[in-house]
Amino acid sequence: MSLTITYTPNIYSSVHDDLIYTVSSDKVSDPITYPNFKYIGDVYVGSTIVARLKRVPDPTSGIGIFNIGQIVRNYITSTFDPTANEVLAQVMGDGISNVTVTMKFGEDYSFENHLDITVDSARTFFNNYNGRYVTSTTSLLGHEDTMITTRPTFNFIFLTSAYFFITYFPTSTDPFTLNITPYGGGVIYSPVITPDNAYDMLVLNISPVALNAANAGTITTNTIKYVVQIGTQRFEFKLICEPLYTILPFHFMNVYGGFDTAIFTKVSRKSYSIQRSDFGKLKYKVGADGAVTFRNDNGVYYDRRSVYSTVSTEKFQVNSDFLTDEDYNWLGELVGATMVYIEQFGFFYPCVITETDYAFNKNISD
Repeated sequence: MSLTITYTPNIYSSVHDDLIYTVSSDKVSDPITYPNFKYIGDVYVGSTIVARLKRVPDPTSGIGIFNIGQIVRNYITSTFDPTANEVLAQVMGDGISNVTVTMKFGEDYSFENHLDITVDSARTFFNNYNGRYVTSTTSLLGHEDTMITTRPTFNFIFLTSAYFFITYFPTSTDPFTLNITPYGGGVIYSPVITPDNAYDMLVLNISPVALNAANAGTITTNTIKYVVQIGTQRFEFKLICEPLYTILPFHFMNVYGGFDTAIFTKVSRKSYSIQRSDFGKLKYKVGADGAVTFRNDNGVYYDRRSVYSTVSTEKFQVNSDFLTDEDYNWLGELVGATMVYIEQFGFFYPCVITETDYAFNKNISD
């Protein structure tokens, strides 16, 4: 009699979805010989067992069903930690963008455990988010060895931009070439990058400052635009004049689990939302002689309340230039992103998008 794995999660499955395994055993049909039969599923993250699950066979099919999504997602911690002046700004590997899991199945009958009868191959699950299923069960499928973003192919950028991120998703350790081609001035820069591990998310900083730090003169004041290309996938960045307004770059985690950058070039407004805590006091004082006074000798009136705590929340309202339909679709990811950082003075501050509604406008109608 055998214990057989009948279903496993799809390739590039997300830890935020159901991760379902099913197993079957001939012993289910012989409850006399194998009383109180249950399936055992041991969950290994790397080489460490993190959970042991037991499942009663399905009463109709006799199948054992294990959904380990809720367990596995505890072993991914999203991290934003880019290095300044580096084209390869961050490598998001095991435990950050993905987690490797092995399932080992056994049986429990006659109140005894029989472990590791059938062992599945190691599978890697990812920190991507899936929308409505159409033709694919995961957003990463079809994006192997590409820059994983839905950003428009045409973008604006400033010569002084120090951080502008796009993420590459390698499925092997084969080297790839990042081609930077400037127009109007500057020199071509084509670094070859070799991933340390397959499936690591490589956060690339393709800002003018980072490119010039890696290869002096790549982008100059005469550069009109430059093209970033890997294979046949290309993005165009047009350099724009010094801004009239304070520019606020936003770096956010996109649906693929990589990082994108969006800049808002029009006027921004800053405000504070303030919460105060205070206690009341008498507006007068009584002296030793019984006289009542409402101010001191210098003419300062006594305060009727004392504020002992002030908490302020900084808020920004930002505005973009006119958007294309591609822009609207892409920026929907920013509004719904789980991680967003605003860049100011060379520092990254975590922030929360307070808007809860987003309309996917179209130029033809809106």
